Amino acid sequence: MTETTNLIFFLSDNHARSMLGCYGHPLVKTPNLDWIGNTGVRFDNAYCASSLCCPSRATIATGLYPHQTGYWDNGIVYDGQNPSWHGRLRDEGRTAVAVGKLHYQSSEIAQGFSDEIVTMHIVEGTGDIIGFLRATDEGVPERPSFREMYAKSGIGEAPYQNYDSDVTARAIDWLKNEAPKQEKPWTLLVSYASPHPPFTVPERFYNMYPLEDVPMPVQWDAASRPDHPAINHIRRVDCLAEPVDEDFVRRTVAGYCGLISHVDEQIGQVISTARDGDLLDTTRLLYTSDHGEAAGNHGMFGKSTLYEHSLGVPLVMRGPGIPEGHVVDEIVSHVDLFDTVLETLGCADDESGHQRPGISLWPAIQGKATARPGFSEVHVKSTKDAAYMLRDANMKLIYHVDAPKQLFDLQADPMETNDLADDPAYAEVIARLEIELRKFVDPEATDARAKADQLVMAENHGGPDAILNMQNITMSPPPTTET
Repeated sequence: MTETTNLIFFLSDNHARSMLGCYGHPLVKTPNLDWIGNTGVRFDNAYCASSLCCPSRATIATGLYPHQTGYWDNGIVYDGQNPSWHGRLRDEGRTAVAVGKLHYQSSEIAQGFSDEIVTMHIVEGTGDIIGFLRATDEGVPERPSFREMYAKSGIGEAPYQNYDSDVTARAIDWLKNEAPKQEKPWTLLVSYASPHPPFTVPERFYNMYPLEDVPMPVQWDAASRPDHPAINHIRRVDCLAEPVDEDFVRRTVAGYCGLISHVDEQIGQVISTARDGDLLDTTRLLYTSDHGEAAGNHGMFGKSTLYEHSLGVPLVMRGPGIPEGHVVDEIVSHVDLFDTVLETLGCADDESGHQRPGISLWPAIQGKATARPGFSEVHVKSTKDAAYMLRDANMKLIYHVDAPKQLFDLQADPMETNDLADDPAYAEVIARLEIELRKFVDPEATDARAKADQLVMAENHGGPDAILNMQNITMSPPPTTET
């Protein structure tokens, strides 16, 4: 058991691992997050369990994969029925406070926190129900609003930025007024809605990234983007089958970088308050994001794929007992955060037999990492059929139900531009990785189970015709934040 301390857990939405200075990005400005990573530990191969907000956040809460819980998408979401790390802390008499975006079912349901402050949940407790139509013969219709949202990238202001500022103000208020009252180590989750699109940002952030300087994504244009049936289906649903031009891409990348710098600035304000209150000697800081963002890579925008830009998440941590400048190369996952947070807070190990696949990351932080395969899955709106990722060392298999497999050597090809699946020389590698994948899940049976659950939910909401007449949610609105 490691030394017990407080924890400030920073969480953002839609921040790809590669888009930080401490992870090697050549342009994006993230000095505060870089400070956490450079003065603490940086996990270079951290993954979300599913590259969409709600299933990923359910995994962060429970330490379980979507196929274990049935929290498949942005309509079947965390509802408190599975134990959470914050519930465990609360039940042991510790304070676990959430400020900001949770994207659970509702604040009216007991979801484990001892207090929720301006928390954001799915719309009206139902969320994005059009995703249930993926399980019907007709499937999910094209979403012109998705393409339009990215087309807005540039100078401006999105509702999430004002919400983020309020989240910061509420977190600062709690650190100043409530943290000194705590008699036991506490946890404060500070969760931002950015850098979720639309990528409209104030001029001072946008001007940090001149369009001619932003690095262009890989395979962004029609001539080079991957031609794969599962990926093409995602593009069709997202109204991106028609390629975008270079200006569209550059504005997207610049706006994305600007929003990332906005989040970094917000986090810096919270860190400054903790420093001014002499809390950093007794408090650890952790940062991650629920998933990544394609931002033009492979001719895609958004997430919901199993490429590194969507699955790979930043994970950095600093504070007492964490060595400075330590890098963990081994594969880790959001499923590991449950046990990591509990150990950080000195919470007793759960002997109930709950089947969490993750492990505490404290041995890895202290230089004793365990080599394990990485696993992720998607069963979400823009995917016609389920897809799964299995990574072992540098070889990564993407297994698509009813579509060709993909295989990448991440050491030789970190940007995943060379699919090796059709190369006979790699047939044995694919076979080996598929055997490992099936130790996690039965791909076809799990796909069928997810679709059966989604069909039931579709009928509960009046059936496909009724759902098609409802408003399609591209982004959840922030809650009212007046004091």
